[in-house]
Amino acid sequence: MKAVNVAVKDFEVNVRTRKFQIMVALFVVLSLGMIYSSKKLGVSADLYKTPFQMFFLSGFSNAFNYSISLMGVLLGATAISGEKERGTLKVMVSKPVYRDQILLGKLLGGVLTLGLSLVLFYVITVAFALVLGVPITKKDLSMFLVTFPFSLLYGVGFLSLGLLMSTFIGKSKNATVMAVFVFIFFSFLLSAIAGVVAFAIVGLPPIPNLPENAANLTEEQLEEIIIKDPAYQQWLSEIVATTEKILYFSPNYHYGEIIRILFGGKPQINEVVSSLAYESNVVEERSIAESLGMVWENVLILVILAIFPFSVSYTKFARMEIR
Repeated sequence: MKAVNVAVKDFEVNVRTRKFQIMVALFVVLSLGMIYSSKKLGVSADLYKTPFQMFFLSGFSNAFNYSISLMGVLLGATAISGEKERGTLKVMVSKPVYRDQILLGKLLGGVLTLGLSLVLFYVITVAFALVLGVPITKKDLSMFLVTFPFSLLYGVGFLSLGLLMSTFIGKSKNATVMAVFVFIFFSFLLSAIAGVVAFAIVGLPPIPNLPENAANLTEEQLEEIIIKDPAYQQWLSEIVATTEKILYFSPNYHYGEIIRILFGGKPQINEVVSSLAYESNVVEERSIAESLGMVWENVLILVILAIFPFSVSYTKFARMEIR
């Protein structure tokens, strides 16, 4: 109960901060942008089957991904260091409450804050779709709602990372700067590094066997020959496999895969690349149960990535000298 009391108090403080209000406003803008663009542009029937598949298998998914991770890591970054700077942490530990209860309460408070912001995003997205007349099928809505616990788990992973930094870094400003760097690293730098390393390991794509009349072919015809070439498909598979190995400890990668598979994305990335090149469906008919069975390993990794930083934070906080 003491941990719950800390969590409720932390939640009440969090929802009053400008940081929380800005992030909720960002979710609202993102939701409106997704729905409005679908209304104006329509669904690309050659690639997707439903509006929500188009949303979450396109660039909007990355924006949603970034918003969750940024909010989570920033919430955690000031959870301990902020209390320490204000002198309230010293008061808390002087009360009949154990340190593990304080840290657990901080984590639960962050989870409640993340949960509220995500609930608002999910509700507002459906509301915008209904108001603007974007058709939502039952399966579309089911796929969308099934992603909620995984979105929350993903946010908790970054919240746990933020707590880790807040425990080791005394000043909240420094912890916030480090949190922003961690966000940038996982969201942008690591994927770029993985791509470069994969190219260095696998090498350049093979030169395809071109027909004698290659000079007379159009650019689209040449592109089709290259993509269909077995050697190129093998090279593409090796590039994807190498990149995935490098990204294996990235929560962004695993969350992205969960969302992609739950919305019916083709399992193999090289199949998706080929589908995009041919302007054919990048999705396939699959039940939600089948999709869940395909992402269990990604979910397990997300759980581990959420628990491990919190465990290190717990060990540090239990031994930390508080002045």
